Amino acid sequence: MNIESLESFTREVNQIREYLKHIQYVNDVAAYSVLETDNQQIRKLLNTLKEHDRSFRTDKRIFEYKASIISLYGLLEKYVEIWIKEYLDSLSNVVPEYNQIDEKIRDNHFELSLKLINTITSRESSKYQHLTKEEVLKKLNECIFNPTQYKINTDAFVLLSGNLKHNKIVELFNKLNLDLNNELLKNEELNNEIGLNPNTISRIEKDILYNKINELVERRNQIAHGSEEVDDILSISELDPYIQFLEKYCQAIFQTLFEQVIKNESIHTFQKIENVIKVHYSKILAFELESYTIKVGDMLIIQTKDGRFYKKPILTIELNNERYPELTITEKTKIAVSVEPKIKDNQIFYIINK
Repeated sequence: MNIESLESFTREVNQIREYLKHIQYVNDVAAYSVLETDNQQIRKLLNTLKEHDRSFRTDKRIFEYKASIISLYGLLEKYVEIWIKEYLDSLSNVVPEYNQIDEKIRDNHFELSLKLINTITSRESSKYQHLTKEEVLKKLNECIFNPTQYKINTDAFVLLSGNLKHNKIVELFNKLNLDLNNELLKNEELNNEIGLNPNTISRIEKDILYNKINELVERRNQIAHGSEEVDDILSISELDPYIQFLEKYCQAIFQTLFEQVIKNESIHTFQKIENVIKVHYSKILAFELESYTIKVGDMLIIQTKDGRFYKKPILTIELNNERYPELTITEKTKIAVSVEPKIKDNQIFYIINK
């Protein structure tokens, strides 16, 4: 997973916020009462703006509303697809052999790749003009006959994935063998945004938790399908909750996939610390190690009690009350490393295979 894509998403969300803020500033100026004491040039500019605002106000509001809704939905569709494809690319870099990839992903990869080939052949969508059926077939062939050098046809997993209501996004994640509804309930920031306790939510209620996403899609569809009249236009202040919810929702989706990559790293490229002695002050991990070279900056994977995965860099290494930037251990030795808080005794810890 690429952290730069998450930063790009946040930047684009903030661009929409700034666009709406700019509109509000213009509206405030247009509502200003011109005074006799105002400079003549300023009075002329203000009167021109006010006259234009009076004649264009309704059409302007409709245009601003349409532009905002289409832009917000565009971010949802764009980044859900980007992150699913990044996730699959990350798996191919972390999981050493194709047959070690989750079985459901492998089964879906074959079926969806065939659908992708059919789509490319029929040219149903210009979205896949950058692909050829030969490229798709080559990747499938490599997965079977050269499984240590495999690459996944990531486009196949977001095949014609438009109109992304929450349930449709859940379906995309099912193809990755991930229950998105359950995963999102682990995200504290999104739960706070929803304002509900995840421990008290029933399966039926899960379908309505993300209604703001569904409403956003419905509003986008109304605009895109050319309805003659656009009812229920949201004001700038009414759009803000949608922007806020979309941001938290998409960040939670990214975090879900990012943690799955770390989980796979813990299995395939890291090793479990078998003898944990103690966690001190929520930031110091004391454990026993043998035949290993450890250095400051090495990553520590933390698996929480509820199955979440995080990475933290090692900040300090200590042996017999002396600190080392790097330490080579040839026999069973008790050391302590520090990371940013918080870590707990009931967690599982992994260090990279060396």
